[in-house]
Amino acid sequence: MRVLCVIGFLALSIMGRAQLSEVDTLRWQYRVSATGSWLRGNIEQFMLLGTAEIAHVKERWGFKSAITYQYGTFFYRQTLGEGIWRNFVYANPRARLYPYLMLWYQQSYQRGIDHRTQVGPGLTYVLLRKNAQLLKLSATATYETSTFRSATYRERPDLTDPLIGTYRLTGRIYGEHRIMKGLMRLQCEAWVQPSLTDADNLRAHVEAALSIPLKKGFALRQAVNWSYESVVQQRNMYEDLLWTFGVSFEGRSKAH
Repeated sequence: MRVLCVIGFLALSIMGRAQLSEVDTLRWQYRVSATGSWLRGNIEQFMLLGTAEIAHVKERWGFKSAITYQYGTFFYRQTLGEGIWRNFVYANPRARLYPYLMLWYQQSYQRGIDHRTQVGPGLTYVLLRKNAQLLKLSATATYETSTFRSATYRERPDLTDPLIGTYRLTGRIYGEHRIMKGLMRLQCEAWVQPSLTDADNLRAHVEAALSIPLKKGFALRQAVNWSYESVVQQRNMYEDLLWTFGVSFEGRSKAH
């Protein structure tokens, strides 16, 4: 008889949070969160998704640095491991239209990416910034270099080097919304990154997180991440979908 024994579901989210945007007036803002799952029995599976963000916003300038890390095992063998470090430096971030400089660094075990770096300037236009609601559009021009584990690519025999460099244009939409009079919070982000030098090199990403506050800083939280890359290693899929959920704890800090 097949028995599936779930010994533990691990869902831990420690979330020191302030609005990492221009919604409130906090100058130093931080957020640390983690969600995950653990399955034992006929199947052994562990997965953890963690994020850490810090931002400092003033009238004339600001910066934001965020790290997202995924780790997972299947029958004690690593199957998931990806880290993305995103950095932004802003000028006049309180304005409706403001420029910024972006620097991203990424490593991905499941995608076979040893190193990936993107750097370039961008512009953000704020469509809505009112009553803890935020909606903005961004466009960024970057140069990217990716070093893959090998030079074998799925349906791309024309690519023969593990190092790929290209110029990209990124379109991004980001929103934070409190709904049902603050009973739930929705945070969403979507971006697409076509290559300007290779029409078959496209990347896209969508993520959304819904939090339902409970008491004393605790909340129920669900997060969905979907990503697509058209240039992948020979045995890799083009799409990844990650859905995590659990209980979170939330706090605030104000430092001027």
